[in-house]
Amino acid sequence: MNLIKDLSNAVIEGNSELAVSIAKNIISQGVDINDAIFKGLNEGMRLVSDLYAKREYFLPEIIISADALYEALEVFKPHLELTNTKSKAIVVIGVVRGDVHDIGKNLTKLFLEASGYKVIDCGRNVQPDIFIKTIKENNADVLALSTLMNPTLESITNLIELLKEENLKEKLKIIIGGAATSEQFARKIGVIHCDDASKAAKILDELILEEKS
Repeated sequence: MNLIKDLSNAVIEGNSELAVSIAKNIISQGVDINDAIFKGLNEGMRLVSDLYAKREYFLPEIIISADALYEALEVFKPHLELTNTKSKAIVVIGVVRGDVHDIGKNLTKLFLEASGYKVIDCGRNVQPDIFIKTIKENNADVLALSTLMNPTLESITNLIELLKEENLKEKLKIIIGGAATSEQFARKIGVIHCDDASKAAKILDELILEEKS
């Protein structure tokens, strides 16, 4: 029995009960927990994100798969302190001032967490000073911004200018997404565009790999 593969499949199927049972077996059999998380849980969620990108999975499937992942992760958590699992990077995420639509932001958060990123969620309709304070307090590596509405693109532009004034922009990888955003707009303000929540982790993985090479 390949417990890690079975754990990945349980996430894809959104079977929380099975995922928890397998997680317990992994602990009792001494299987490496880091492998279980990254090759089991995270890989399963990566495949779920692929299915979402192909429009074979939709929001309900994403939610139940995420539930399976998080419930299995709860089983592993007491043992994670011993293994000292380190996140890939710290991401501050939020919907910019003037916009309260957060489904895309929530999906992006889910995919990033499932891929090994530590995500600090500022919520929706977030004031610029809250973003800046959160970035500084957490020594964030990435800022992820979302908006669905054209009028609030100005909120993104203004925030980028404030980040420049605070000498933070060059220290951060900044990624934006949402229906109102575009590749052209992202290039104009000097940030990275993501047109789908399921692609965010892959984009950041490539940026981090590029930085290390």
